[in-house]
Amino acid sequence: MNSRNVLSPQQFNSTNPATCEVVQSCHTKLKNHGWVLLRGFDVDLNVFSQLIGAFCSKLSFDPAREYTSESTQKVDAGTAAIGLHIENGNTPFPPDIVGFYSKKSAIFGSQTTLCDGVDIYEQLSEDLITQLSQTVTVTRKLPAQLWKSYAASEHPLLSDVDEVGASHLHDILSVIPNHRGTLNADGSLNYELDICMLVNSRLCKKPAFANALLGPSFNYETPQYKFADGYEVGDDLKRYLAELAEQFTIEISWKDGDIALIDNKRVMHGRRAIVDDENRELYIGMGQI
Repeated sequence: MNSRNVLSPQQFNSTNPATCEVVQSCHTKLKNHGWVLLRGFDVDLNVFSQLIGAFCSKLSFDPAREYTSESTQKVDAGTAAIGLHIENGNTPFPPDIVGFYSKKSAIFGSQTTLCDGVDIYEQLSEDLITQLSQTVTVTRKLPAQLWKSYAASEHPLLSDVDEVGASHLHDILSVIPNHRGTLNADGSLNYELDICMLVNSRLCKKPAFANALLGPSFNYETPQYKFADGYEVGDDLKRYLAELAEQFTIEISWKDGDIALIDNKRVMHGRRAIVDDENRELYIGMGQI
């Protein structure tokens, strides 16, 4: 882990990471490097929420996660290693910024992995860039509980998942042109979303390979990816991209109280396998800048 990405309270004469000076320094690190680690600050969930609020004008949530405050959720995705991905990459609105707060850190394993998608893009051949520049359609089935929870957080007239109905789903689908859905008799949703695997973040104007192709499906059905030309994104291509990404992957070995902020449309993240499950308590906050 490069020390240029680490901020400490000694640099600011302040133990509160949500102060204007610290937030501005974080913004600069995110713009230049795609991520920043805050270590040694006086942090709790409330302070972490304040920091996320300082960056995000609109918060994002994962309907499959447990809420821990109005702006944060608990990270719980089993113990197996998790592939590189951007957060909520298979939804219409992936967040710009993702923050992690390690309240309690594992002694062994469970390092968070980070990979700058700009580095991957710069290693791609012209032919592969052309192929990956196509629109990709993501297809999967969502249980009623998950799509309704997402709808409740995105529909401007809703706040309670129990209020969600088919008309609200229609409202959301009709205003966003790149996704479609069909309800099944059991209330589940057959869902399609068109995405781009090569993107430019709002903070970094360079193209990056940043998406959820290599990532997990712990709380969801494994999606299918198909190029606009009709060909599926095959295992050989996934394997090649995963091996390429590993060459540029670094690890965060968490310490209690650490906060990491990530440019979610540039830097993908994942996790090594969890060995010390009892000594781990990680929280997430995210949203649009």
